[in-house]
Amino acid sequence: MTTITQIADGRRQRSERSRKAMIDAALALIQEGNFAPTAREISERAGVGIRSFFRQFEDMDSLFLAVDEEISESVVSSFLHRGDREGDLETRLGSLVLTYTEAFETHRALLLATKSLRWSSQVLKDNYAHYQVLSRDNKEAWIPELKSLPEEDRQLLDACLSFEMWHRLREIQGLPITEARSVILRVFLKLI
Repeated sequence: MTTITQIADGRRQRSERSRKAMIDAALALIQEGNFAPTAREISERAGVGIRSFFRQFEDMDSLFLAVDEEISESVVSSFLHRGDREGDLETRLGSLVLTYTEAFETHRALLLATKSLRWSSQVLKDNYAHYQVLSRDNKEAWIPELKSLPEEDRQLLDACLSFEMWHRLREIQGLPITEARSVILRVFLKLI
């Protein structure tokens, strides 16, 4: 005999599976190059109805929050918790540039989606601003010599090792990875 509690548990589990399927569908669409997937595209990919989408997520910002919760730890870790932070300045700079550029390549689709949707989403604007502060603090902890530079140089170096610069070097200027890394490292070495 099925109890009311079992029925409620089954519904809750189905709801959790649907929610997870929609988050996974959004990420899959983004990885495939759809940097602004719609609720309909996400629900179709997840195999659920559009009404299920809006039962789970009030709006797209609610989805963006859920996606951020799902992936933020691994994305942040790829920037903040890898790389060699010991050794002389040139060794640490090489490690910093390598770590960030590997993360940029790994998370390229997600970063492009964030950039494309940021104008329409307060959640993405806030998250992006928060992650930029974390990133700059991380760079300055990794390379403490940056803190002694004039603020304008610190701002320039922060921009130089940003996804926006990486995207420009790789996609717009067409540089191979090693050359793009070399350009960024050269700017750091000239200014420090």
